[in-house]
Parts: sequence; structure tokens; C-alpha cells
Amino acid sequence: MVKRNRKTLSALADFSFLAPGSRMFTPCIEQVEIPLAATSSCTHEDTLCAECVDQWRADHLFCERLPWERRRRSD
Repeated sequence: MVKRNRKTLSALADFSFLAPGSRMFTPCIEQVEIPLAATSSCTHEDTLCAECVDQWRADHLFCERLPWERRRRSD
């Protein structure tokens, strides 16, 4: 199997909002692609790296395994 270096990571983001004059939030969940970056070049706002992944987890549900996570081997 050939490994590919991914440039983005797919995630679900919650963009729910409260419309003017409304008392209930309007749900809005969207799938987004987050650009991956090396820690040394990551902006920590527009790109994702191993160092800032926890702050992204607060607002995003990752749909894929993070490229720096180790895959467990099953015996």
C-alpha cells in the first residue's frame, strides 16, 4: 500500500447561529477541509499541526485519522 502525504484533513464544523430576533439557534453543521502544515510553518489559525490540534478539537470533529497519530496493530 502506498502512503500519500495529505495536504488537508476533513472535519465537521459547527456553524450554528442565532438569527436576529430568534430565540433558537439555527443548526448548521458543515464538512470542511483544514490545511495541514508542519509545526514550524503552522499559523495555528488557518492551518493544523500536531502542536495546535487540541485547540481545533474544541470546534471540529475530525472525519479522518490525524497523519501523525500512530496506527495500532491488531494481533
